Amino acid sequence: MPQPQSREPRVRARHCQEWLALIEKSEEPWRSRFLERLAPELRDQIESAARVGWLPVGAHVALADTLEQTFGEMRAHAFYRHAASAWLTGPLVGPVVRATAHLFDLTPSVLARWAPRGWDVSFKDCGELAGESHAPGHARLIYRDLPPICTASAAWMSSAQGSTYGVLDVIGVDAVVRLDVSAKSEGRMYVDIEWTVPSGR
Repeated sequence: MPQPQSREPRVRARHCQEWLALIEKSEEPWRSRFLERLAPELRDQIESAARVGWLPVGAHVALADTLEQTFGEMRAHAFYRHAASAWLTGPLVGPVVRATAHLFDLTPSVLARWAPRGWDVSFKDCGELAGESHAPGHARLIYRDLPPICTASAAWMSSAQGSTYGVLDVIGVDAVVRLDVSAKSEGRMYVDIEWTVPSGR
């Protein structure tokens, strides 16, 4: 009886392409340091892919690793924050996000419940993301069954924290975001979001 074939974890190409586009606009010497370190064949692979196509998730991991090596942790965190904010306010999804925020009063709790939808259209065969909120002022993102190539990269995992801050910037919520990678050997990580709930809500 033939064994089922394992599926390669993949990421939507546009995410890698948007990171590269933002890096191209970054200040010197950080921009040049990154581009000099990035493997030319990887850059060609990313730039030649269809935006809605798929790339091996290793491409996403390699970008995160190179970013941290050349930008440093703090600047990389700021990059992820800006990248998430720029995507959510850009011409593609910005109008939808603003309209939804106006109609439904977006909160971190609501975003946590919607997050799995974004994950499913962005990653394939790369584990799953669940969102939950069981108490006022607290929400949690739970990443499960992440592939080893992702959990082996501290830079890739930390990008989730910076990206979450970027989403919160867009909806105008001042919150603290904590990253827990203590279960990475089991393919899990957690992002906890804590904020002050206005009285009367």
